[in-house]
Amino acid sequence: MTSRERVLTAAAHREPDRLPITFDAEKEVIAKLMERFGVCTRDEVWDALHADTRLVGADHHFCHIREENGIRYDFWGIGEKEQAYTGGTYWEYCHHPLAGLGTVGDIEAYDWPTPDELTFDTLRETRANNPDKAIIAHITHGGYFKATHLRGMEQFMMDLGEDPELAEAIVGRVTDYLFPALDRMCREAGDAFDIFYMADDFCSADGPLISPTMFRRFIKPYLARLAEIAHGHGKLFLLHVCGAVRPLLPDLIEAGVDMLEPIQTSAAGMDVEGLQRDFGDRIAFYGSIDLIRVLNRGTPEDVRQEARKNFRILGQGGGFIIGPGHTYIQPDAPLENILALYETAYNECRYGESS
Repeated sequence: MTSRERVLTAAAHREPDRLPITFDAEKEVIAKLMERFGVCTRDEVWDALHADTRLVGADHHFCHIREENGIRYDFWGIGEKEQAYTGGTYWEYCHHPLAGLGTVGDIEAYDWPTPDELTFDTLRETRANNPDKAIIAHITHGGYFKATHLRGMEQFMMDLGEDPELAEAIVGRVTDYLFPALDRMCREAGDAFDIFYMADDFCSADGPLISPTMFRRFIKPYLARLAEIAHGHGKLFLLHVCGAVRPLLPDLIEAGVDMLEPIQTSAAGMDVEGLQRDFGDRIAFYGSIDLIRVLNRGTPEDVRQEARKNFRILGQGGGFIIGPGHTYIQPDAPLENILALYETAYNECRYGESS
């Protein structure tokens, strides 16, 4: 069974030959793994860990069109500044171009990007270099998540309550980009990927950041439309939502979301037993290995036990791809723990065998 077949079989809630594996990490972690394995490329790291997936974006998504005073601006006009922390560096949002706008007319007059600028060369190249892998393609963040970057988190959350028409206008302009962009990617590069991926973080570790009523007004409709486009082209929809998303899972399933990442088990209500019992036959789980308590702070044996447990529970009948409970493994994760996760997943999590 190829990696692509393995992932798609699991996503369809059938048992493949072994548990599918996904991986991604911060650049500092990847550099350490390259040194550990004695390899020079990212693909070689993924192969050494037996990862079945490759996540790749449309080229224009990560294009930074200018840099001024140490701030780089992307094609949405959002600015980021590099920040150092223990273990490495990251890019922090520091300029929100819609922050000072006050009316729907101001929002409409903003210089919005067009999906016609997207290209898919990297996506096609990834497929050519990894013909047997499950290729997961993304374009940009979801309407809610992108609105918090454009407007600023605090201001956008205020908009949702105080000026819902303004909030709706911002989300609408983001999805006016997303819908045709996804359709273009499916039509022009559909043979280069299998799963559409989008991040849209609308939950905290304690619960959703907005009410169910707000979710159903501002977010659920565009998720349903994205699922409709993806499914119309024969693609699955993988949605990233960190935190305590459990209360919204019935709505996500109803909207057509096929797979959920990253399964943050330390968040409220995200225990694997309950997720599998209540939703395991209707949505596939992607990730689940806790970074906060296990991968970053536990022992290698703690990691092995969590991998075995999650396979035993979430992997019943398929429907599970194992990986970190955050898209990117962080630099404070001990290398021995990372290796313990991937060795256990590959060597022990096999269907038809004792786990």
